[in-house]
This record gives sequence, structure tokens and C-alpha cells, in this order.
Amino acid sequence: GWAVGAFILVRHGSASYDLAEARRLRGGMRDWVPLSPRGVEEAEAAAARLKGTSARLILSSPMTRALQTAAILSRRLDLPLAVEFDLHEWLPDLTQTYDSSKVVADAAEEMARCGGEWPEGASRSWEPLSQVRRRVLDVLRRNAQPDGVIVVCHGTVIPALTGRPLGCGEHIPYRLPPEARPPADSPPRQAPPAVR
Repeated sequence: GWAVGAFILVRHGSASYDLAEARRLRGGMRDWVPLSPRGVEEAEAAAARLKGTSARLILSSPMTRALQTAAILSRRLDLPLAVEFDLHEWLPDLTQTYDSSKVVADAAEEMARCGGEWPEGASRSWEPLSQVRRRVLDVLRRNAQPDGVIVVCHGTVIPALTGRPLGCGEHIPYRLPPEARPPADSPPRQAPPAVR
């Protein structure tokens, strides 16, 4: 059985970023692109691997690639789906004005050089990984369930929590660190509003 605070983190399927490049989409609009045909296959394969899970809820980032993956999982696993805003991907540009994959790649490279955090006394255009961890752990703490939860999120969010990168459509078990777990005597939380 699962313990409260147990999750399965799933990275979304591959997205159609060529559409974002072709249309020169800016900022958050780049996150509206759907899964590619390969991404749909990755999501279907993830659902097949997760058959029989004891989880009773799927949480998803609001970004299309994660939400579409979560919808496929929800349909295949017959589980309710809820969206949590703070599961969104790491923000490569806090101004939300970027318009190419190169800007994202450059920000990711700079973030890696800085160890994921802004240099002391300085700020950068990208979101520090400590902020990613904090917002995602808050979501997980609020949504911990006795039977576990499937969480569909992103390629920077998952290693920020686990230290391990995942390929599109892959998953990894995750337990809240002890300091982030709800107290053992806490009453179970009501699941967030979800749809079937």
C-alpha cells in the first residue's frame, strides 16, 4: 500500500514545438502547443505501464503538453483529473516575452552554470530551482492522498525534486521529504475539484 505523501511523477509526452517556432509564438503561448503524434504514443505507453496503480487521482500542470498527457492517462486509467497551476514548468523568462527555443536553451544553460540558483545579490530572467521546488512541494503537500497520486509535470520540475531527469512519457516514484509531509495525525484532505 501507499503512504500519504507517495506520488508517481510522470513527464509529459513530446510536444509540437515546431508549431511554436513556425508561428513565432511568444512567452506562455509557446506552452499551448499540443502533443506531437509521438507524444500521444508516449502518453499511451505511460498509461499502459501505470495500469493497476493504486492512485485515485491525477494532478496536472496547466500547460497543454502536460494536460493532454494527463487527459490520456485519466481516460485510460479511469481516474479523475485535477489541474494545479503551480505544477507548471520552470520559467526560463520571468517576463514571458521569449519567442524561440534558443532563448529557453540559453536560459537553461545559464541556470546550469549557476547551479540552479541566482548568484548572491544578483537576479536573473529565469526562475531559480529553489522556487520551483518550493511551489511544487506546496502542491504535493496539499494534495497528498492515502492511495497515492499521479502527477503529470515537466522536464525541469522532476529533476528539481528528484535529482533525476526523465525522458518524455517516463515516470518515477516520489515520496515527500519528511519535512514536507503532513503530520501523521492530520485528517485526510479532500481531493481538489476533478473531472472524469
